[in-house]
Amino acid sequence: MATGDRIEKAACVAESGPLWCAGMDAELPTLVPGAEECLGAMRDVELLTYCRPTNGKLNCPAAWWTDGGLAAFFALPGFGGIAPPGYVGGKEIVSCTFWEAVQDEWWHDCIIRVNWRHNVWKPPSALMMQLMGDARGWTYGGNPMTDAQREEIQENVRRSLVAAASRMEAIVGG
Repeated sequence: MATGDRIEKAACVAESGPLWCAGMDAELPTLVPGAEECLGAMRDVELLTYCRPTNGKLNCPAAWWTDGGLAAFFALPGFGGIAPPGYVGGKEIVSCTFWEAVQDEWWHDCIIRVNWRHNVWKPPSALMMQLMGDARGWTYGGNPMTDAQREEIQENVRRSLVAAASRMEAIVGG
């Protein structure tokens, strides 16, 4: 399927198993309680992207350098293609929810760019690394993270997700 062709759900890989990162020690819902709820009604918005799926689901979508940094392109079904003309996906087309895209990019650190031009969420990778290190018992300068520090980092991640949901709502509604 050529870039720019209208992509419909029928062209997508069927969902089958759990998301590749389910149950891992540094997955988003484990490190940031309430993360999923921050997306509200946008949680289940269907997106399409290019990737080689794991268990029939999203895993590390194709990414390109953009003016905002490394970005994985996603599109709403029926939009005029996943990536802009000139960008070659070269991988399978996979359907996922916005929540699945957020969980995947939590690890892969690519901007979630929707419908070619909307940067919806840039994972806060420095915060992810701090929370992962804390969960694994790593210390920085010999000092473990305090509960207050952990809660502040988690709240910053939640704020980023609420902002992402708002940006997604503007795309879906507009």
